[in-house]
Amino acid sequence: MYNKAIMNYKIEGEKIAQKVIFQIKLLFIPSYNNDYSPKFLQSKVLFYCVVILFFIRIISVGFFIPFPKNIFFADITKIDLVNILNQNRENIGLKPLVENDKLDQAAMLKAKDMVQKYYFAHQSPRGITPWFWFRQVGYNYKYAGENLAIGFINSSEVFDAWFNSPSHKDNLFNPNYKDVGTAILSGFGNNNTVVVVQIFGSPQIKVVNLVPNKQINNSQNRIQSAEKVTIKNTQNPVEQKVLGQETKINQLTTTTRNLKNNLYLGFINFIVYDYEKLITYISYGLLVVISISLLLNILINFNIQRGQLIFKSILLIIILSAVLFLNKDLIIQIIPHQIII
Repeated sequence: MYNKAIMNYKIEGEKIAQKVIFQIKLLFIPSYNNDYSPKFLQSKVLFYCVVILFFIRIISVGFFIPFPKNIFFADITKIDLVNILNQNRENIGLKPLVENDKLDQAAMLKAKDMVQKYYFAHQSPRGITPWFWFRQVGYNYKYAGENLAIGFINSSEVFDAWFNSPSHKDNLFNPNYKDVGTAILSGFGNNNTVVVVQIFGSPQIKVVNLVPNKQINNSQNRIQSAEKVTIKNTQNPVEQKVLGQETKINQLTTTTRNLKNNLYLGFINFIVYDYEKLITYISYGLLVVISISLLLNILINFNIQRGQLIFKSILLIIILSAVLFLNKDLIIQIIPHQIII
């Protein structure tokens, strides 16, 4: 009885495997059973999926908007610009710059002034220099610098343009700078172009000498008196940097307490921000499967071909290729639009 049961399971398993193989052949291999037209290539669902992917890609690169206004999809952020800057500074052994609220305010004032008065220069038509904005926010600098950019698409492109310009690169990698401020503002000109202002500084710190205290026998009091050195700068960059790092650590600790929420947020983040990668992965997969299926369709039973099916398959391959190669970087290379000073 035991051997008979094993035999029955084996026979049932073989039947299931044969059915699966038969269905796979119907999907991908031309034969009498599918009228020499693989069901996968005939599928309307496949065609609709490819067309939907194509339209999503078109929308994502902004082709439904005339190019002069395509700058609206500019993806430039202060966080990205500062992170890229500090990563490159650390790569060559320099200390990272600390984001400074006052410099952020000064950069935004400069950006607003350029947009409102319609100029793009370090010095305004009224003769206002970049250093005017430093003084407006109360940042007393020992060293200062400014980089400007207009009409760029993403943060990496802005940084690369500055990196490839000697004068801008000097600002990015100046060892004298301690702080950085960044502003991104749209609305420049008729096309509402995006303007980027990044300023650098090192504060002037004045040390005030204390009047010597009276001699105190208590050694503990002497130690406390010696520590009472005041600095005329409450905005200590080092303290801000440490505070920022501690805040990030606390946020990460809070997030990781709930693994389920963390996974959910990661999934949502991928769908919202990395949807282009998802489209790319799906497109690559479909392109490979369609290409292999088409090749099998042509080579197997070579004397029997379905011209309409081959044409449809080639069309799908062309559409998927367009989905993979059509992106913002291609537009950037084709149409010039960037200015830096």
